[in-house]
Amino acid sequence: MTNYRIFISYSHEDEKIVEKVVSLLEQFKLTPMWDKKFAFGSGFHEQIKTFIAHAHVFLPIITESSSKRGWVHQEIGYAMALNVPVLPIAMDALPGEMIQQLHAVRSDKNLIELKKHLSHDVFDNLIKRFQDPQLASYQSADLTEDRAILLAQYCHDILNMGYNGCVRQKGALSSFHIPDKIRSHPVWRLRYGSKPKSEFHCRLQRNERIALEQHARKAGCKLIIDPTIPYEPYGPQARRVRLETLLEFLESMPDKLVQVAIHTKMEEAENLIIVGDWFAAESLSGAIGKGYRQTIFTRHAPSMQSRIDLFDQEFDLLLKDNGWSAKNSRLKAIEQLKKIIAGIKPE
Repeated sequence: MTNYRIFISYSHEDEKIVEKVVSLLEQFKLTPMWDKKFAFGSGFHEQIKTFIAHAHVFLPIITESSSKRGWVHQEIGYAMALNVPVLPIAMDALPGEMIQQLHAVRSDKNLIELKKHLSHDVFDNLIKRFQDPQLASYQSADLTEDRAILLAQYCHDILNMGYNGCVRQKGALSSFHIPDKIRSHPVWRLRYGSKPKSEFHCRLQRNERIALEQHARKAGCKLIIDPTIPYEPYGPQARRVRLETLLEFLESMPDKLVQVAIHTKMEEAENLIIVGDWFAAESLSGAIGKGYRQTIFTRHAPSMQSRIDLFDQEFDLLLKDNGWSAKNSRLKAIEQLKKIIAGIKPE
């Protein structure tokens, strides 16, 4: 049963009503999200936009008090623009403007009839109508540096809301072959070999690694990698240090938090990252020596499960082809990486 995130919009004059709605949602194993979970010291309106963008459903509580405030229409418009399903709860007569376009759940302030309208099945049916990825909104990162900036930002948005998600990644050696060492560490010079990168580039790459690792160490990771990629433009020692960095990460993680599948026929440009059911980032072009480009990001929660299902199906098939299990895949991957590293001749 999916633990859907339901963002509740309301007037503070109706807080007692909202507390009852929150209790009902929790009874159905749903996750209510409201301003009680906002972080102090951060922009209130920016947090509202972030919570709505990551919600499976937007649930405005429409009362006489809230309908008089312009922000309720703005927030509904924002959710509709992002194709986040909107399910209003109308406590009084339904007002006009944008809300009038929506089929609302009617209830009195005692919420006696509301329980049957807020069941998990109701939300499940609503969300299924929005699960097509074509309904998602997207943000594009053209350059490798733009991609790293957005990856770190999206990861931190989730952490700042108090959540984390399993990191699913398909592509080359994953983001965990990026060093987490400070920029002055010699590993950065060895990593890029004959094609040194700017301090700005390296700093952004490190931020990407650290942000994703914060999620992986809490919620785990599933990696589809290709350790046979030669990284020829950088030289053999650059390949060695990349493999060693990934090996160090895998050795530092417990079996229960890491699963690895090997895919040696991956396209060079392939890179897909899914963090929980919070966001996905897919690179559409890239090359060894140039990095990933044209990465498309989405936070559209209703369509995220279909992406997760496709990833997991491919992951399970690769494990089966390798003759590995989920439980032993980390140790098997470590063993394979050590063999490859041992076969790299020193310069």
